Amino acid sequence: MKSFFGDKLFYKEVTAIALPIMAQQFVTSFVNLIDNVMVGGVGQTALTTVTVANRFYMIASSIMFGLCGAAGIYIAQNYGAGKNERCQKILNINLSVGFLIMSLFTGVLFVAPEWTIHLFSRTPEIVDLGLEYIYYAKFTYIPYGISFTCMMAMRAIGLNKIQLKVGTATVLTNTVLNYILIYGKLGAPAMGVKGAALATMIARLLEMTIYLVLLIRQRHFYKLDLKGLIFLDWSLMKSMLAKAVPLTANELFFSIGTSLVFKSYMRADELLVAAISVVDTVMNLAFIVFGGLSSAIAIFIGGKLGANKLEEAKSDAKKIIVFGVMVSMVLGAALFCIAPYIHHLYALSDEAIHALEVLIRIKSCLMPIYVVNVCTFYVLRAGGDTFSTMLIDSGFLWVGPVAVSTLLSIFTPIGVVPLYITIELLDLVKMFIAFWFLKRGRWVRNLAAD
Repeated sequence: MKSFFGDKLFYKEVTAIALPIMAQQFVTSFVNLIDNVMVGGVGQTALTTVTVANRFYMIASSIMFGLCGAAGIYIAQNYGAGKNERCQKILNINLSVGFLIMSLFTGVLFVAPEWTIHLFSRTPEIVDLGLEYIYYAKFTYIPYGISFTCMMAMRAIGLNKIQLKVGTATVLTNTVLNYILIYGKLGAPAMGVKGAALATMIARLLEMTIYLVLLIRQRHFYKLDLKGLIFLDWSLMKSMLAKAVPLTANELFFSIGTSLVFKSYMRADELLVAAISVVDTVMNLAFIVFGGLSSAIAIFIGGKLGANKLEEAKSDAKKIIVFGVMVSMVLGAALFCIAPYIHHLYALSDEAIHALEVLIRIKSCLMPIYVVNVCTFYVLRAGGDTFSTMLIDSGFLWVGPVAVSTLLSIFTPIGVVPLYITIELLDLVKMFIAFWFLKRGRWVRNLAAD
C-alpha cells in the first residue's frame, strides 16, 4: 500500500504545482458559472443557443489543446534537462502554427456563420440568436489561441501564479461586462446573447494583450521573438509534429465526437439541452482538480522523465492518481449534497430542473472514475505515448459514446436524461482500458535525450 501514497514532501511538491492551477481554473469555472447564470436569466432558449453556438469554438479549442499539449511535453522535458533555448523555440512554433489554425476558424465564421449553427440545430429561433452571438464571438478565436499558447507554455515549466493573475483579470472583466451588456446596466443597451459575446471578445483581447506585454518585458522566462516566429526551427518542428499530429488529431476527433454526442442529446430533447449546459458548467467547478493534477503530471512526471529518473516517474504517477481520487471523492460528495439547490439560479422549466438535479448527482458519483481516466491520459502523454492516448480518448469515444448515443437517439424513443446517464456510465469501461495502457509502460521514456 505504501507504493500508492507519498510522504509529506511529495504532497507538498505536488500541491505547490497543482494549487495555483486549481485556483486559476476555479476562478475561470466560477465566472463561467456566473456567465451561464446570466445568459440563463435571459431564458432557457438563450442558454441553449449559446451552448449550440459554442460547439464550433470547442472544436477549434480542442485543436489548440492538442497542439499546446504536444508542445508542453517537449517543453517540460527539455526544461527538466536544462535546455532552455529549445523551450523558447517550441513556443515560437506553437504561436505561429496556432495563429494560422485560429485564423482558418475565424475565416469560416466570416464566410459561413449559419452553417456552423446548422451543424447542431435548425430551429429558427436558435439559428437567429446564434447568428447574433457569432457576430462578436468570431473575433475571440485568434486572441484565445495566442493567450492559450502562452498560458500552456508557462504552465509547462511551473510558472503558474502569473496565469492566475491574468486569468482573474480576464474573468472579472468578462463578468462585469456581461452584467452591463446582457441586461443593459449603467446606460448600456440590453443586448442579450449578443452582449455576452461582446463581453467575451473584450475580455479575450485584454487577456492576449497582457500575455504579449509579459513576453515583450521578458520577465517570465519566455520572450516575444519576432524573428523566431518567422524563421522557425524546422528540425525541431519536425520532431514536435511527430507527437503533435496524433495528439492534435486525438483532440480534434474527440471534439467532433463530443459534438456528435451533443447532437444526439439535441435529437432526444432540444429543450433539455439547457439543463445539460448547466450540469457541465457546474461540474467544471469540481473538475478543477483535473487541471491541477494534469499540470502536476506534466511538470512532475515530465521533468522526472526528462532527467532520466524513470522509476521515480512510474512511482510518482501512481501516487498522483491515488491523490486525485481522494480529492475527487470529497468534491463529488459536496456536489451531490448541493444538487437540489442549483436550479434556483436559473429560469428553467420543471422538467429541466428535475433533469439538472439527477444528472449532477450521477456525475458527482462518477467523479473518482473521471479523475482516474484524466490522470492516466496525462501520464501517458507526459511520456509521449500519444498513440495510446488517442486510443483511450477519441478512439474509445467513437466506438462507445458516439455509437451508442447515435443509435439510441435515432432508433429508440429514449429521453435525454437516461441517454446522458448511459453515456456517462461508459467511463467505467474506459477506466479499465486506461489502466491496461498505463501498466504496459510504453510512456516511460526520456524524450529530451532524442
